[in-house]
Amino acid sequence: MNRKKKKNKENIIIAVLVSLIVIIASMTAVTLIKNKKNAEKVSTASSSSASSSSAESISESESSSKAESTSEKISVENNVTTATATEKKSEVKRSESGRIIVDVDSVPWNLIVVSMEREIPEGYDPETREILDTGYELDARVTPYYEKMYRAGKKDGVTLTPFSGHRSYERQRINYNNLTETYMARYGLDREAAAKKAASVILPPGTSEHNIGLAMDICNTYDSFADSAEYAWLMKNAYKYGFILRYPKEKEAVTGIVYEPWHWRFVGVEYAKKIKDSGLCLEEYLDSVGIRY
Repeated sequence: MNRKKKKNKENIIIAVLVSLIVIIASMTAVTLIKNKKNAEKVSTASSSSASSSSAESISESESSSKAESTSEKISVENNVTTATATEKKSEVKRSESGRIIVDVDSVPWNLIVVSMEREIPEGYDPETREILDTGYELDARVTPYYEKMYRAGKKDGVTLTPFSGHRSYERQRINYNNLTETYMARYGLDREAAAKKAASVILPPGTSEHNIGLAMDICNTYDSFADSAEYAWLMKNAYKYGFILRYPKEKEAVTGIVYEPWHWRFVGVEYAKKIKDSGLCLEEYLDSVGIRY
């Protein structure tokens, strides 16, 4: 009986031990599985982080590359702009007096603009042709237009008598210097002051439209010409023959020349009509349409 009880007790102990072993084994297995899963998560996270880091690195590299490319592009464009500006600046030539020398080879001949700020090169001398045996000349390309206008005026009862046409650069220089010396002697002025005063009467050589053979003073050089039948006819019809009133009223600030009703300038039939219709003076019109002069 005692042996039987002892045997049962041993069996119970063994069963308990086995259960404990099973429990411990199960717990170990669960732990291993959890560790494995955690390891996989860590690995995945690490891989994702590495991938993200790599992507960010690539993105940064691309951004850097794009930035460098953009920087290079901007740099090149700036160089082009600077070069262009430099080229444009270098194209502008000035005389000893500081005036811009007009590049007569790159400007349409009928749209050349001269003034106290702009002059033709010394020696510029267009081919001229006399108008109707009057002794007065204009650029040979302009004379036929003036003669046609003259005849049209005659038919309408007005005579557009040539009063002052082309003057050579040299003739302008002589006239200007003579008047300068006259003022020096008459008023006791130094040459600079006398030259400035002379310029209000006779423009310095190269700055007058008479030097380029495109302008004609008609009938006389009196302000009263504005009240004549000839002036009224010109205002109505001159554009048909390519001529414009070069120095109109209220444009002195632009042209630099006071109102001269007698001074008519050839620009060509097409431009004469456009300028007349616009109500602008020559400089204003050329600026408005972007024509270089």
